[in-house]
Amino acid sequence: MEELILKAQKGDKEAFTEIILAFENDLYKIAKTRIINEADIEDAIQETMIETYKSIKKLKEPKKLKKWLIKILINKCNRIYKRKYKKDVSIDNYFKSQSISSDYINIENDMNFYSLLNNLTYTERITVVLYYKEQYKIRELKEILKMNENTIRTHLFRAREKIKKSYKGGQNIEHIR
Repeated sequence: MEELILKAQKGDKEAFTEIILAFENDLYKIAKTRIINEADIEDAIQETMIETYKSIKKLKEPKKLKKWLIKILINKCNRIYKRKYKKDVSIDNYFKSQSISSDYINIENDMNFYSLLNNLTYTERITVVLYYKEQYKIRELKEILKMNENTIRTHLFRAREKIKKSYKGGQNIEHIR
């Protein structure tokens, strides 16, 4: 991946396209935590790609590309959200707008995961998605979300507590800890 990034920094459009395709699914999932409208999600991802393309030469550490992309995406999503949405997005709407895929197991797992996030605030949702789904460490989330590590831990704790209360009275979710 680092070789592709170096090529993209030198202006190689094919290398840049490969990079974006490698992260496309992750970017979509993250955008979906903030925005429910498919067209707005596509806009956020497209704006992220444009900004990334224009400024990839400024990236000093190729290993941090994904974190950098996510930061840009979150900023784009927040801008769209502030412009278009007046209230917090319900995760239930995510599934109302999705078509059934042939990969039923992954959809079912995603549905189970995202349905647990239904009663969380946006900040709790994005923290949980980045921590549990994207497997970022708290120190990495500090950079991405521009929050104190203790604040991130607090959001994760509150999210787990809300999930426990809403999911069968807190039973059968020990894997969330």
